[in-house]
Amino acid sequence: MNKVIVALVAGAFAATAAAQTPAPAATPAPAAAPAAAAKSEMKKDDAKMAADKKAADKAKQKAVSDATKPTTGAAATTAGAAAAKDKMTKDAPKAPMAKADKQKEVAAATKPTVGAAATTAGAAAAKDKMAKDAPKAPMTKEEKQKEVDAMTKAKAGK
Repeated sequence: MNKVIVALVAGAFAATAAAQTPAPAATPAPAAAPAAAAKSEMKKDDAKMAADKKAADKAKQKAVSDATKPTTGAAATTAGAAAAKDKMTKDAPKAPMAKADKQKEVAAATKPTVGAAATTAGAAAAKDKMAKDAPKAPMTKEEKQKEVDAMTKAKAGK
């Protein structure tokens, strides 16, 4: 059985290795011809990319003009302009937030709402949360035994 598994693994490895080897070239081409062909092909690719970019720009301009195109009256113009502005703001990349802005947001979020009472209430709530989340020290054998005894007495008293 082990020989069969080894043979299967070896066969799979050989098939994978054979699939990764490149196909042999039919005939070697002259050295000067590929360079010239590559340059002309690069020019074609550059021209194609430029044409694609122009087409994409035109499509974007058309979408914006359609969105801002007034149907009737001043209300339609403002609605179209608002729609175009919304689309542009959604598509625009967002700038990273400055450190000072982040600090202001944190300060505003953690700022007490009303005077000293809010501060002490907030501090008490934070202290309670920290006490609940704090890891507890493991119990000693004596503490465990006292707890078991107390539970046993409580059950016996009922």
